[in-house]
Amino acid sequence: MSGTGKPEEPTVDALREAIALQLTDNATLLQPLFDAADGMRADLVTRGWSESVSEHLAAMWLGAMLTKVGGA
Repeated sequence: MSGTGKPEEPTVDALREAIALQLTDNATLLQPLFDAADGMRADLVTRGWSESVSEHLAAMWLGAMLTKVGGA
C-alpha cells in the first residue's frame, strides 16, 4: 500500500511475469490432452485412416476436451 491508503497498481513487468507463469502452468496441465490427441491421430493412421482425416478427428476431439476443461 502507498501512503495514500490506496493499493499500488501492479507494474507491467509484474503482470507479464504473472501471465507467463499462468500460461506455463496451463501448458503443463493440458499436456496430457495434447499427448492423447497425438496418440489418437497415430492410432487412426495405423488402422488405415488417412493422415488428413486422422488429424481432423484428433483435432476435433482435442477441441472438445479443451472446451470441456475450460468450462470446468
